[in-house]
Amino acid sequence: MLTEFDRSQFAIHGEVGLPEYYPTPKNIDKLLFYIQRNLNMNTVVYTLNDNRDGFVDESYPMQVFWIKYTDGGIKQQLNTIQKRAFGYSSKKINNDTFEFRMESYLKMRFFIAHMEDESYSVITKINGQDARLHNIYVFANEFGIFPKVEYIELFGYNLSNDFPSYQKILI
Repeated sequence: MLTEFDRSQFAIHGEVGLPEYYPTPKNIDKLLFYIQRNLNMNTVVYTLNDNRDGFVDESYPMQVFWIKYTDGGIKQQLNTIQKRAFGYSSKKINNDTFEFRMESYLKMRFFIAHMEDESYSVITKINGQDARLHNIYVFANEFGIFPKVEYIELFGYNLSNDFPSYQKILI
């Protein structure tokens, strides 16, 4: 963990696509990560889906929903088409770990992992290193009915030193 450095000195400003004025989801219980897009500020949120006993739901370990900032910040479920873009498939590795892949980009592997501090985080490779995923930004051009994704940006924190991690992936 960083103790003697201010993490903000490592942030990349002005070089990444994510606009600095985009809202950050606040007061979201069991937030794992979120996705924002260039098309508007509405945000897809992924939260841990656990049962009353505190165990992660094995068949559906994450709940996924919109925060519609353009409509005053209301929460809304994904429709069928949106589930193809922002949905996921998962499998249980053990009681504390689940692997999942995004339906729209199956190349990347993500893991929901129980951390030492008893919280859960999403772990993936960012620039070839294990990192705790914070958020994803998707840049797409609107051509016809479906937008064409040009690139995605991954933002997180390196697991070994907790420094910010960033990667831009051209699609």
